[in-house]
Amino acid sequence: MQVRSAGEALFIACEMEKRAIRLYERALAIFADSSCREAVRAILTDERHHLARFSEMGGETPGFERARLLSAQATSMLFSGGLMEAQRKGAFESVLRLYQYAADEERNAAARYGEFADQLEGAASAAFRQIELEETGHLMKLNEMIRALSGQTEGGAEE
Repeated sequence: MQVRSAGEALFIACEMEKRAIRLYERALAIFADSSCREAVRAILTDERHHLARFSEMGGETPGFERARLLSAQATSMLFSGGLMEAQRKGAFESVLRLYQYAADEERNAAARYGEFADQLEGAASAAFRQIELEETGHLMKLNEMIRALSGQTEGGAEE
């Protein structure tokens, strides 16, 4: 997908983050007793932070005129199957599976934001590069947690 302006890229980024937020908010409501509850909350906090940054940047940037088209395109980029797809993939079976699912989505987001940074120039490119680095940092953090949990059984003892 080729974006034409920083405004378009920011709009898509906002839509991607909104989908992530909706998914994790619904997960909190549906899986209220899950062992994943605190992990979901932590991930949700990160996603809300991203949306706030992108929204702030977008409010200062022209290019939202193609909102309907961009919104349709954003739905296929991050959390495309929604909560039911996450459930089908086993994301809420355990904290480990949640972190694995979230890591895959963070990897996708980092790649998309990197593409935006490559396509844009100036401040918009730098902003997307920074967000790409943040997403990569989140991915690294998730991978560390995955490694730590992979060395433990469900009861918390080392395997």
